[in-house]
Amino acid sequence: MLKQPGGISIFNYCFALGVSEVFFLSSFYLSILEVSLFAIALPFSALFLIFSLYLFLRTHKSVKNLPNHEERRREIHAFYHQSFGIFTIIFSVLLFTALAYIPLLENGGHFYLLYCVPMALLCLIPSIISYKGMKLFKLETDRNLTKI
Repeated sequence: MLKQPGGISIFNYCFALGVSEVFFLSSFYLSILEVSLFAIALPFSALFLIFSLYLFLRTHKSVKNLPNHEERRREIHAFYHQSFGIFTIIFSVLLFTALAYIPLLENGGHFYLLYCVPMALLCLIPSIISYKGMKLFKLETDRNLTKI
Protein backbone atom coordinates (compact mmCIF):
# COMPACT_ATOMS: atom_id res chain seq x y z
CA MET A 1 0.00 0.00 0.00
CA LEU A 2 1.50 3.30 -1.06
CA LYS A 3 1.61 6.23 1.29
CA GLN A 4 -0.07 9.39 0.10
CA PRO A 5 2.23 12.41 0.24
CA GLY A 6 0.21 14.51 2.70
CA GLY A 7 -1.96 11.76 4.09
CA ILE A 8 -2.41 11.52 7.82
CA SER A 9 -4.22 8.25 8.21
CA ILE A 10 -4.09 4.99 10.08
CA PHE A 11 -3.94 3.27 6.70
CA ASN A 12 -0.27 4.26 6.52
CA TYR A 13 0.55 1.48 9.00
CA CYS A 14 -2.56 -0.72 9.15
CA PHE A 15 -1.60 -3.05 6.30
CA ALA A 16 1.62 -4.14 8.05
CA LEU A 17 -0.29 -4.41 11.32
CA GLY A 18 -2.90 -6.64 9.68
CA VAL A 19 -0.24 -8.92 8.23
CA SER A 20 1.33 -9.14 11.69
CA GLU A 21 -1.97 -10.19 13.23
CA VAL A 22 -2.54 -12.80 10.51
CA PHE A 23 0.80 -14.40 11.39
CA PHE A 24 -0.03 -14.16 15.11
CA LEU A 25 -3.43 -15.82 14.68
CA SER A 26 -2.02 -18.49 12.38
CA SER A 27 0.54 -19.35 15.06
CA PHE A 28 -2.36 -19.82 17.50
CA TYR A 29 -4.08 -22.10 15.01
CA LEU A 30 -0.92 -24.16 14.50
CA SER A 31 -0.40 -24.30 18.26
CA ILE A 32 -3.92 -25.66 18.77
CA LEU A 33 -3.25 -28.31 16.13
CA GLU A 34 -0.05 -29.16 18.02
CA VAL A 35 2.14 -28.51 15.01
CA SER A 36 5.61 -27.29 15.91
CA LEU A 37 5.60 -24.79 13.03
CA PHE A 38 3.77 -22.26 15.18
CA ALA A 39 7.14 -21.02 16.44
CA ILE A 40 8.11 -20.06 12.89
CA ALA A 41 5.12 -17.71 12.46
CA LEU A 42 5.90 -15.64 15.57
CA PRO A 43 9.10 -13.95 14.26
CA PHE A 44 7.26 -12.90 11.11
CA SER A 45 4.51 -11.45 13.26
CA ALA A 46 7.09 -9.54 15.30
CA LEU A 47 8.79 -8.29 12.14
CA PHE A 48 5.58 -6.87 10.68
CA LEU A 49 4.56 -5.40 14.05
CA ILE A 50 7.89 -3.59 14.34
CA PHE A 51 7.51 -2.39 10.74
CA SER A 52 4.03 -1.03 11.49
CA LEU A 53 5.45 0.75 14.57
CA TYR A 54 8.06 2.30 12.30
CA LEU A 55 5.36 3.43 9.87
CA PHE A 56 3.35 4.90 12.76
CA LEU A 57 6.37 6.85 14.01
CA ARG A 58 7.08 8.08 10.49
CA THR A 59 3.48 9.32 10.17
CA HIS A 60 3.76 10.92 13.62
CA LYS A 61 6.93 12.70 12.51
CA SER A 62 5.19 14.01 9.39
CA VAL A 63 2.30 15.28 11.56
CA LYS A 64 4.75 17.21 13.73
CA ASN A 65 6.30 18.79 10.63
CA LEU A 66 3.00 19.97 9.14
CA PRO A 67 2.82 23.75 8.76
CA ASN A 68 -0.99 24.02 9.08
CA HIS A 69 -1.89 22.27 12.33
CA GLU A 70 -4.99 24.36 12.99
CA GLU A 71 -6.56 23.66 9.60
CA ARG A 72 -6.12 19.90 9.89
CA ARG A 73 -6.80 19.59 13.62
CA ARG A 74 -9.79 17.25 13.16
CA GLU A 75 -7.83 14.91 10.88
CA ILE A 76 -4.83 14.86 13.23
CA HIS A 77 -7.03 14.23 16.26
CA ALA A 78 -8.82 11.38 14.45
CA PHE A 79 -5.46 9.81 13.55
CA TYR A 80 -4.24 9.88 17.15
CA HIS A 81 -7.59 8.76 18.54
CA GLN A 82 -7.80 5.75 16.24
CA SER A 83 -4.14 4.87 16.77
CA PHE A 84 -4.59 5.00 20.53
CA GLY A 85 -7.50 2.57 20.33
CA ILE A 86 -5.74 0.17 17.98
CA PHE A 87 -2.45 -0.03 19.88
CA THR A 88 -4.13 -0.16 23.30
CA ILE A 89 -6.22 -3.13 22.17
CA ILE A 90 -3.15 -4.87 20.75
CA PHE A 91 -1.24 -4.16 23.99
CA SER A 92 -4.06 -5.70 26.03
CA VAL A 93 -4.36 -8.77 23.81
CA LEU A 94 -0.63 -9.43 23.86
CA LEU A 95 -0.37 -8.94 27.60
CA PHE A 96 -3.32 -11.23 28.38
CA THR A 97 -2.00 -13.82 25.95
CA ALA A 98 1.34 -13.81 27.74
CA LEU A 99 -0.41 -14.19 31.08
CA ALA A 100 -2.60 -16.99 29.76
CA TYR A 101 0.39 -18.98 28.51
CA ILE A 102 2.32 -18.84 31.79
CA PRO A 103 0.80 -22.15 33.02
CA LEU A 104 1.60 -23.78 29.66
CA LEU A 105 5.33 -23.13 29.60
CA GLU A 106 6.25 -26.75 28.97
CA ASN A 107 3.90 -27.02 25.96
CA GLY A 108 5.43 -24.19 23.93
CA GLY A 109 4.11 -21.38 26.09
CA HIS A 110 7.58 -19.94 26.50
CA PHE A 111 7.52 -18.94 22.81
CA TYR A 112 4.38 -16.88 23.38
CA LEU A 113 5.75 -15.44 26.61
CA LEU A 114 9.00 -14.40 24.94
CA TYR A 115 7.07 -12.92 22.00
CA CYS A 116 4.08 -11.27 23.68
CA VAL A 117 5.73 -9.40 26.55
CA PRO A 118 8.28 -7.44 24.44
CA MET A 119 5.77 -6.78 21.68
CA ALA A 120 3.20 -5.58 24.23
CA LEU A 121 5.79 -3.19 25.65
CA LEU A 122 6.58 -1.96 22.14
CA CYS A 123 2.88 -1.28 21.58
CA LEU A 124 2.92 1.00 24.61
CA ILE A 125 5.13 3.47 22.73
CA PRO A 126 2.54 4.42 20.06
CA SER A 127 -0.22 4.30 22.68
CA ILE A 128 1.55 6.90 24.79
CA ILE A 129 2.44 9.02 21.76
CA SER A 130 -1.17 8.84 20.55
CA TYR A 131 -2.51 9.80 23.97
CA LYS A 132 -0.22 12.82 24.08
CA GLY A 133 -1.23 13.71 20.52
CA MET A 134 -4.93 13.51 21.41
CA LYS A 135 -4.37 15.87 24.32
CA LEU A 136 -2.28 18.25 22.22
CA PHE A 137 -4.73 18.39 19.30
CA LYS A 138 -7.98 18.59 21.23
CA LEU A 139 -11.00 19.51 19.18
CA GLU A 140 -12.78 22.80 19.75
CA THR A 141 -15.87 21.06 21.14
CA ASP A 142 -13.70 19.38 23.76
CA ARG A 143 -12.26 22.75 24.77
CA ASN A 144 -15.70 24.35 25.07
CA LEU A 145 -16.98 21.53 27.26
CA THR A 146 -14.07 21.83 29.67
CA LYS A 147 -14.72 25.56 30.15
CA ILE A 148 -18.33 25.01 31.23
